[in-house]
Order: sequence, then structure tokens, then C-alpha cells
Amino acid sequence: MRMEKRKFTQFGTFSVAVMLPIFIFVLVMIFTAGINDPAQAIIFGFVALTFLICLLIFYKLTIYVDNTYVSFRLGAGLVKKKYPITDIKTCRPVSNSLIYGIGIRKIPNGWLYNVSGFGAIELTFRNKKSVVRIGTDNPEKVAESINRLITGEKYEYTPEFSNNTNYWLSVLIVLLVVILPAILIVAGNREPKIKATREDLTISCMYGLAIKNSDILQCDTVSVLPGIRRRTNGYEFGRNLKGNFTFNNGIKVKLFIKKGIPPYIHIRTNNIILYLNLNDPQKTVNLYNRIVIALPVNQ
Repeated sequence: MRMEKRKFTQFGTFSVAVMLPIFIFVLVMIFTAGINDPAQAIIFGFVALTFLICLLIFYKLTIYVDNTYVSFRLGAGLVKKKYPITDIKTCRPVSNSLIYGIGIRKIPNGWLYNVSGFGAIELTFRNKKSVVRIGTDNPEKVAESINRLITGEKYEYTPEFSNNTNYWLSVLIVLLVVILPAILIVAGNREPKIKATREDLTISCMYGLAIKNSDILQCDTVSVLPGIRRRTNGYEFGRNLKGNFTFNNGIKVKLFIKKGIPPYIHIRTNNIILYLNLNDPQKTVNLYNRIVIALPVNQ
């Protein structure tokens, strides 16, 4: 009787533990740190893309076994191999040496495909001397299934309980890789919440701050901003700028603006030069009037 395809999945715990934090760090740097130089932006973008591809490849390894083939695929299937049962000479469970490492590696007499741990199966072939090692959490069970087929034994597949842990960890990886950049963009593009009271001005958002009214030395509006040389520690995506920037004239400022929607409120203290606006110009004017009225000189 034809055997249904059996599936053995290993989650890439080690690969994800190493690569995911680096990928997240690079994303945060791209969206929130000072990366305005084109060459630097290209380098960070290339690094982020590299780690994204590595995550998609090495977050899991799945071995498939049926009456015709032994096959496996890494992660989302960007790397996959298939070996006819008739070409396989032997299959045995093995423990990889620490020096073999993780990933796709050339090893003595063959190749290793592994995403985590030391367990694996080793395939030898009838028509070539090289071997193939494939990482798995269940080397004995996988080897037994393959060896029964090598000897010509056909058997009916008995369904096994699925590993829900692997499933949910895979879902988590997809969510982090796909949704995290979207969350950063949405949070960064959200209009800041600005509250002007008799005591202070509070800006609540990414890189937000609070300024006491008594510290404000100057408050006016401008219709045009100086050119921006670089972002020193802030968020910039599209027309939205939040955080610390440096103008072309070398002056360091804090910006909470959406470019192209004047007027911009200009506030200066002994320590801070601040520009801010809202998406609606009339709301910006109304906010400016509230700030001015609350200043000590007008009380």
C-alpha cells in the first residue's frame, strides 16, 4: 500500500536566536537612527535583506519521506532537495561535531544542512561517494522510516500528532519579520499628541519630550524650514520627521513635523531648538495660540 508522505519538522532555535535580534536591531537603526548617507543606507539595507533571507531559509527544516523520495526543504522553501529512494544506499542517525556548525556547510565527504542542534541523519548513495547530512530532532525515527523503504518494505502511514510548538514559533517568526517594519512605520507616521497647559508643553510620541513654559525664551512660527543635513537620532520616513536632526547651517534641532505643511511652530529654550506642526495648518495655528497665551509673559 502506498505510504502517505511523512513529515518531520525541526524548528531552527539556534538560527533564529542569533539572526532575529540582529535583524530587529538593523530595522530599528534604519527607521530610527541617523542613517542619511546613501552609502550607509545601502549597507544597512543590504544587511537587513541578508538577515531576512537567512531567517526565511533557516527558521525551520522539514524532512519529507514517502515510498518514492526522501526530500527536505529549509524554511519557506528557498532551498530544497529531493533524493529517490532507489538511489539511497544507507541512512543512519548521527550526531554532528560542534565544528560543523549551523547552516549549509561542506563537511568531509559531503554536505550538511542544519538549522539547530547536533542531531541529523546521514544518507549514502549507490552511485556516488559523497554523503548528505540533514539536521533533525528525531534522527532515529527518521532513519527508521527511510531504512524500511530502502529494504523494500511498504507500509501504511499512521497519522501522528502535529507539533503545535513548531507551528506557533513559525507563526511568530513570520509576524516579527513581516509586521515589525509596518508597526515601526505606523508608529512613526502617527501624528504626535501635543498638550499645552499653563505649566508646560508636552509632546507624546516617538522621541517625545516636555518643556516647562518658564523655560521657553522664544516662540513664533515660520513658513519655511532650513535644509536638513542629517538625522542624528530620530525617525524619518516619507515627510514625517521626529527626533534629533542637524540643519545645513550646523544647528542641532528637535523636529516633530510633517514636511510641506506650514506653518511650523518654532520654540527655543537655553538647551533646545524645536520645530513642530500638525497635519492640519489651522490646528497648528490654534496650538501656537494656546502656547503663546500660556507663556509667563502673557499671564
